Amino acid sequence: MNVEPSRTWRARAATFGLLLGGCAAALVVLEVFLRVVNPFGHRLRGDEIVLPTHTRHVLQNHESPKLDREIVLSKNGLGFRGPELPRDPEGWLTIVAIGGSTTECRFLTDGRDWPAVLARALSSRLRRTWVNNAGLDGHSTYGHALLLSQRVAALRPKVVLFLVGVNDVERDDLKSQDRALVERRDTSLVTRLARHSAIVAALQNLGRAQEAEQLALRYRQLDLARLPRLEPDAERTERVRRRQRHEYVRPFRERLDGLLRLCAEQHITPVLLTQPALYGPAVDDVTGVDLARVEVDARRRWDGAQAWGVLEEYNEATRAAAAAAGVPLIDLARDLPKSSRLFYDFVHFTNEGSEAVGQLVSRQLCGPLAERFPDFVERPCP
Repeated sequence: MNVEPSRTWRARAATFGLLLGGCAAALVVLEVFLRVVNPFGHRLRGDEIVLPTHTRHVLQNHESPKLDREIVLSKNGLGFRGPELPRDPEGWLTIVAIGGSTTECRFLTDGRDWPAVLARALSSRLRRTWVNNAGLDGHSTYGHALLLSQRVAALRPKVVLFLVGVNDVERDDLKSQDRALVERRDTSLVTRLARHSAIVAALQNLGRAQEAEQLALRYRQLDLARLPRLEPDAERTERVRRRQRHEYVRPFRERLDGLLRLCAEQHITPVLLTQPALYGPAVDDVTGVDLARVEVDARRRWDGAQAWGVLEEYNEATRAAAAAAGVPLIDLARDLPKSSRLFYDFVHFTNEGSEAVGQLVSRQLCGPLAERFPDFVERPCP
């Protein structure tokens, strides 16, 4: 029996229409789901900061003896770590810490991250002090600028702390994108689409996560004694540092200057912090390992001396930016000891390390805060 061609075509068209309709419905459901649930925990939608609020995550730690067995990470109504914003913030000395994973301290339980330590230390000298931790794992100065302009500035904090450097290593590709996003100009087609679609944003963030993995921005538990040793090469170290200065550090300094300008425009007092690390010209007091010879980056073949030389280029830019703008600098890179008691990997702090950082920041910050905000002084700073 022959079937009329027109009837066959209509049947195929109807089937194709049903297929398209089903796909469209599935995409709508997925879009709504990603907007409501955010299962990947991504903090960017295109170029917009997305901060989950009122969350509490509990991690059972069975790998690192340097960290608590149970780690609680909570975020408040602002999406930050720390107490809720006071009802009358103008009457408080409000301080926000901005940085990457070395500020967020996501593997340190609530109250042990260094901004929380800082809050407790300052409260013994300065009254009505409110400190929040706005660190976001993986963020560089590009992300800090977005966070400052989109979220933090509206809170009108009196002080913002920036712990910067390690996530900006070899990130010159962010220079033009940084300016475009902060000034709210359109950038790539994908970014423009991601502003309006949670699906596109999720795909973009998965790509960013893969890039971060390739850039060695992830961290892991460290066993210094088992790491390979590399022979020192002063000539190669100088070549590596020279390349950083010429290709990467200048854009980093420009982004730092942009952060300081944003703070000035918002009447915020900025404080810059340099990035310390468990590598460089020192011997670990726990293991006796020469921290200049350990292999820090297998992909780049950087030993501790080379890696520290690179990081110091960014720290020097941070010091120079603070001096040029006349803003306070806390030089953690020079003041925090290189000891595996204080780090569980090359840059992330143990509980003891976080305590040391918070206390160090408090001692050096108390005086400048008392000078700028004398109404909050309760006891003289040491």
